[in-house]
Amino acid sequence: MLQRLCVRAGKLPQAQHLAAVRLALDGHCEVSPLTTPWSLQRDIESWRVDGLLLSRWSMSAARHERSKALADSGGNDWLLLRMLQHGRQALCIEDRHHVTATTDTLLLTDWSLPWACNSSDCDLITIGIPRSRLPASKLLNRKIPALSWERSSAEGTQLAAMVELLWHQLPNLDAASAHGIALGLVGFLDGLLGNHPLLLRAQYANTSRLAAMKSLLNERLRDPELGVATLCEHFGCSRATVYRLFERDGGVAAFILQQRLQRCLRELTSGPWPAEASLEALARRWHIGGASRLERLFATHYGLSAGTVVAARLAAEAAPGGSTSLQFQHADAINRAISEGSGFCPEGPNQDLPAPAVSVR
Repeated sequence: MLQRLCVRAGKLPQAQHLAAVRLALDGHCEVSPLTTPWSLQRDIESWRVDGLLLSRWSMSAARHERSKALADSGGNDWLLLRMLQHGRQALCIEDRHHVTATTDTLLLTDWSLPWACNSSDCDLITIGIPRSRLPASKLLNRKIPALSWERSSAEGTQLAAMVELLWHQLPNLDAASAHGIALGLVGFLDGLLGNHPLLLRAQYANTSRLAAMKSLLNERLRDPELGVATLCEHFGCSRATVYRLFERDGGVAAFILQQRLQRCLRELTSGPWPAEASLEALARRWHIGGASRLERLFATHYGLSAGTVVAARLAAEAAPGGSTSLQFQHADAINRAISEGSGFCPEGPNQDLPAPAVSVR
């Protein structure tokens, strides 16, 4: 059975766009605007095909966060493949793994771990895949919770072509044809996972010390002297060992900076923001220097201005909350049906209903 769900952006007042997305993603991740005015750039369209959840999202810059509390609440039996058509996304998974999705890559992530995704204005296709459909997904875990392929590589070119073929043909496919194409996509992706050298090496790599080091750094981010020497002293190891362990993260200093930027962005999008607060004070509190350096780093890492993020937050807080559109009245039923695999199907193929929440970005 093919099931199509669509949120008609053009039929909603722009002031309700953010509320619509938040409602569709309620219980799965929190959404904070990173620019103003905030809007959907096109309809949100989702298809359920042979157990897969395919969605097309096009929206203004936002921060999507699946906290530990949300991850612990369930709905974790998914892997998410994302393919950006426009924009950039910077993800921090379990507060220690930093990965980036661009138009040059395809990114597969483990939905079960807490994560935060900071996105510029973007247009992307996502595919939610049940873990049970990918036997090799057992290799994707806390050691390596994300994997990417360059779209210019042989693997990436083939995978991107299969995603685009399935997406563009969906309106014209019957259930049997869609089933065959979906099987081919899942089988190819499982083959990529099962033979990926990074995942195979990770089975034998001892990453417990690296995880402990990252946890220590996270606990001491307010320490202005935090660095390689801190780790050497605490863990009784050489600088060469620390350099080797953090090689994939770009070094200790790069990891610390990314973590501090995450804390800054979190403060800007949630929690109290007093009227007397300033970007200068925020930057100094997290040892990033001053407001001008914070702005440069935000532009480099997120493609955003910190000042714009503050303005977006204030605008969202000032806007009236909630959406009154009747087209979202079945959101709970749809999300429940998807999580239970009950085969819920709306009346008619084009009824306007919210996209499956698990299929985000």
